[in-house]
Amino acid sequence: MKRTLALLLALTACSTTPDPRPLSIPEAERLALVRFSNYTTGVSAFTASVPSPGGKLQLTGRVDFVNHLGNADMSTDGRTDQFSRGLVQWNLRRLAFATTPSTDWQVRDLQERGSELDGALRLLVNLGADRPENAQLLLQSSARWLRSDKVGDTAVDVFEGPKQQNAAEARVRYWLDSDGKLRRLEAKLGNSEELAVFDFTGSGEAVQVIPPLR
Repeated sequence: MKRTLALLLALTACSTTPDPRPLSIPEAERLALVRFSNYTTGVSAFTASVPSPGGKLQLTGRVDFVNHLGNADMSTDGRTDQFSRGLVQWNLRRLAFATTPSTDWQVRDLQERGSELDGALRLLVNLGADRPENAQLLLQSSARWLRSDKVGDTAVDVFEGPKQQNAAEARVRYWLDSDGKLRRLEAKLGNSEELAVFDFTGSGEAVQVIPPLR
């Protein structure tokens, strides 16, 4: 009897989980405004967890959606060596890293592929635009509403962005509150099966650009 009851409860729980579905017109319009809403915010504080072969990367910092610039403290789970933590600053083209505020910055170009960290950083600074996207194109795309959820105490809708060309699955999920603000972003980066997770925690102070990135 107990086993039967447990099975019935499990089936009931499964039946109440909605299936992903195409966007409605209001949802397409809401999703189309995400990057523009970020742009009007200007600078946002964020935290991120990015899976990588060398250990999960933890980032705490700020992203400037207008000037496509980011700045963060970075650490690597399970590692204590010299290069497992430090400061990073980046734009659309280059990344700078310093182990401490008093050491010299090491600068390199962002890699187009093969680095989960570089993919995460490029994605972040590309999340702002000075105009909305085309809602009609989103409505006709493979973008989907996935479910209702929460980020902390804030109710959100979770949307899956359009599939990339020749991609087997959509790679980005947007967690939007009722005002269309981006509260969380999930992304599949590189070859990792684990999603990178970015939480946006409110407006932040301006990012001061270091000389190597000017």
